[in-house]
Amino acid sequence: MSSIKSFITNRPILSAILITISWFVVIMLFTGMATSLLKKDFGDSTTTLTGHLAGIILILTLLWRLGWLKGAGISQLGTYQVWLISIGGTLYFALTSLYSFYGTFRFDVSTLTNFSSTGNIIIANVSNCMGEEILFRGAFLYILIRYWGNSGKGRIKSVLLASGFFAIFHILHVVFYGHSLTSTLLLVLEIFIISIWWASMVLKGGSIWPAFFAHFVVNTVIALQGINHPINQPEFQVYIKLLLFSLPLGIIGIWMTTKLPVKQENLT
Repeated sequence: MSSIKSFITNRPILSAILITISWFVVIMLFTGMATSLLKKDFGDSTTTLTGHLAGIILILTLLWRLGWLKGAGISQLGTYQVWLISIGGTLYFALTSLYSFYGTFRFDVSTLTNFSSTGNIIIANVSNCMGEEILFRGAFLYILIRYWGNSGKGRIKSVLLASGFFAIFHILHVVFYGHSLTSTLLLVLEIFIISIWWASMVLKGGSIWPAFFAHFVVNTVIALQGINHPINQPEFQVYIKLLLFSLPLGIIGIWMTTKLPVKQENLT
């Protein structure tokens, strides 16, 4: 593993991109295999779960072999201060997301009684959000921090690049979900901003789990509300509102990132 660690340390951006591509290929491969073996539709909750679990195992195995599970924020829960920040920000963004998509701040709890749909949504979002956090706010961000340093400038560059790459990855919504290019680009910008918020919590608390909580809760609330309530406005308007509501969290994320104390990373 020493040669792999050396390559990642000396070529962090290329390494992060290659790891991300490998992660995506593994997800697609195992999802396809599960689809064929189980004779289910591609995108079924079971096949999707299989693919994402394979991707999670790939990244966790790599981080474990490199001795980076702690550095990448996987093996610790984070500080209570960051959890309070996460809970507060999640409540704000969940409510404003409901308003952006459905025109209401009220979550319809009756959707929870549809056990089949609710269970599938929760399982899918757990695996999807966990995989993305382990990769982008865990491995990807840590690789960049090791290279650019845990100073103000190094953190900002790392957060912006990790968030940008995660956001650009969502351009695939055009292919997989049939979204218009304009709406998808707005979504990409919104995800870039909210990703800064998630990354800042990882750096402040040394753990991906407060960010996973924020990511999972908001995605799940939006999806569950959609069981009984259709989106009542064009996607373009939804993402404009979501973008505006995400701006305060993105600004706070930048501020938190610049205010963290300088730490020296061990590159061994």
